[in-house]
Amino acid sequence: MRERFNTVAVAIPAQQFHVRCHVSIERQVPVMTDFAVRLLHLTGPLEINAMQEYFGLSSSQTIDLIDLLRSEGLVEESGGRYSLTSYAEGRFVGSSDDLPRFTRIVERQSRPVFELLSYTPIPKALSGTYWDNALELEWASNDEAHGQTVERAEAAFHQHFLDIERFQQDEEWRRAFSCYKVDSITSGRPFNVPLPVHFEVDLDGNVEFDVDTQLDLLPDELRSRVRRLTADRIGSLKAHSDYFKGFVDFFEDALLLRYLPVSRADGKSASSVIQSGHKLVLRKPLDFDFQRYIREVHGGADGEVYDDKRSRALLGALYMPKNQDRLVEALSAAADHFKRAATADTSYPLEMLWVIPETDLWGRTELVRRFIERLSATIANVWGEPVDVVGIAPALQDEPVERIRKRGNLLLDAGFSKVYLGPSIARFERFETMVLPGVYGAAMYQWKVPSMDVLSVPIGFGTHSPKALHRLSKLARNAGANALHRVWRGSGKDGEDRKLKYTAASASDFLYLDDFVMD
Repeated sequence: MRERFNTVAVAIPAQQFHVRCHVSIERQVPVMTDFAVRLLHLTGPLEINAMQEYFGLSSSQTIDLIDLLRSEGLVEESGGRYSLTSYAEGRFVGSSDDLPRFTRIVERQSRPVFELLSYTPIPKALSGTYWDNALELEWASNDEAHGQTVERAEAAFHQHFLDIERFQQDEEWRRAFSCYKVDSITSGRPFNVPLPVHFEVDLDGNVEFDVDTQLDLLPDELRSRVRRLTADRIGSLKAHSDYFKGFVDFFEDALLLRYLPVSRADGKSASSVIQSGHKLVLRKPLDFDFQRYIREVHGGADGEVYDDKRSRALLGALYMPKNQDRLVEALSAAADHFKRAATADTSYPLEMLWVIPETDLWGRTELVRRFIERLSATIANVWGEPVDVVGIAPALQDEPVERIRKRGNLLLDAGFSKVYLGPSIARFERFETMVLPGVYGAAMYQWKVPSMDVLSVPIGFGTHSPKALHRLSKLARNAGANALHRVWRGSGKDGEDRKLKYTAASASDFLYLDDFVMD
């Protein structure tokens, strides 16, 4: 078993260009013209009688055919025999199927996307998806080429013309054979092409990452560079303190507790003495038996169900496809149960709160947007109207407002209705929680991999347990009360614009959660 637990898009700098040009495209010719040219290409010079006999034509029909071929500049006569002109022979040059290509010059507009490192064109499979919240890599800048993007793009357009046609024209018959000339070229706004990087864990608890197979569409040198820079970027991530035991204790999670070391009466973890050769060695217990947890809980059990069937173990980011499916299914059932149990006085929660952990690898994928859309649609399907999905994200105490606005804008693009940002509570910085108060929720911990402190695997659970829901709401309330900034967009209704809006956060925005918290 290999489980994909996160997907992160890394950023490849790119730019689209608008090119007006003249290109050579294939034109249709009469069937007899096409066959006559093929025949002479295969046989060489022929007498007129041989051509007449081959095609079964009358004398006058054969003369008409010869006159047509001559008018097109395709045949010439020498000693009573007809052969192809050099122009006609040139129609076969570059043909992969040994068929003549008859072309004409037409005007065309093209919009290629070039990555800005080697100016290789990027196919639609990569450039068609715009996701600006990608993990930026440390590309070395080329100062000499800076400001020469149009000139380099024009040279690259000629050099890679056939690839650009293949990327932009799905049907082969629409593709041009060559660029006759470039009339004009203008540049668009630079942006990042998101290239997915996938993180996986196996049954032995080994963690590794690899770049998506789409990378094979890029040239070898660039592929190698992306892999190297991705590894460097991950290695430079900030390490965070470990509060995993606190996560287990806070939620009193019986399943995760099974894989923590047994504690002695004095609160210290029990050690054991083992024999190694002729020596006795003191062996300290593992902080968390990750390998056994993966094998037992997510291998054979594929996400163990426990807590009297109210909770299910989850592995990986909440927005990963498998977790999406399980959470949406469980949320739908919990929302339906809440609706059936509701009375006339029951207050329905209007917001689903998602507390984001402090890690640069969270949410760098469009999977977040798909998940938020599914969450809102699920509630709308059960209750008749959607709920807002509100993000509570980490930000430094002295973070500049412009960076706050940018981060908030990216999260709004991901589908959040509004976003609160502020410093993480130290012992909760690795916690990730999502809760529709009183209905359903999930809690994940970014468990750091022992071999690489900066890399973490999200482990936790989804639940409709009343006690766990109270704890989840408490965490959301505390995280919201710690927020310093609120970012949202106008509704676009009643004359209100859709521009980004920003204000200081207010702790009172989360006072309603007191109704869902049991201290």
